Amino acid sequence: MIRHDLSQWPLVLSAARGSISPEEQLAFLSDWTSWLDRGEPFSTLRVLTDLGATKHPEGGATEARTWFQSNGGRIKRLVIGMATVVPIAAVKEMSWMNAERLYDVPAQIFDEVNEATMWLASVSAARGKPVHMGHVLRSLTDLCRPS
Repeated sequence: MIRHDLSQWPLVLSAARGSISPEEQLAFLSDWTSWLDRGEPFSTLRVLTDLGATKHPEGGATEARTWFQSNGGRIKRLVIGMATVVPIAAVKEMSWMNAERLYDVPAQIFDEVNEATMWLASVSAARGKPVHMGHVLRSLTDLCRPS
């Protein structure tokens, strides 16, 4: 399951728990399209709460790669920074996808929410889009809570 919170816009908060279905991945890519369609710079803080959430659905990696390649220019132009928090056991595996290199956008993988939030706050402030860490951490707590 993937959930989003846009209450901190221009920061998009996302949390994923468990295996992602092909339909959920399509919805996630559709959400990204809508954020890019706003034409406003934004940052993302994504929390993958367990190892299941770090995996693409069957055939999904190719689909996601195709989508990101076709939207790479908009990502480069509009995304301020991308922070992804994963379970510590997945950090090494997830680090192979270097969004910073692919899209020329500041991007990092973290195993801890506070560290990811501080890094993203720094990146966002440098672009004139400050992030209020306290509000973000409260929103993330709610977002990451099992429903």
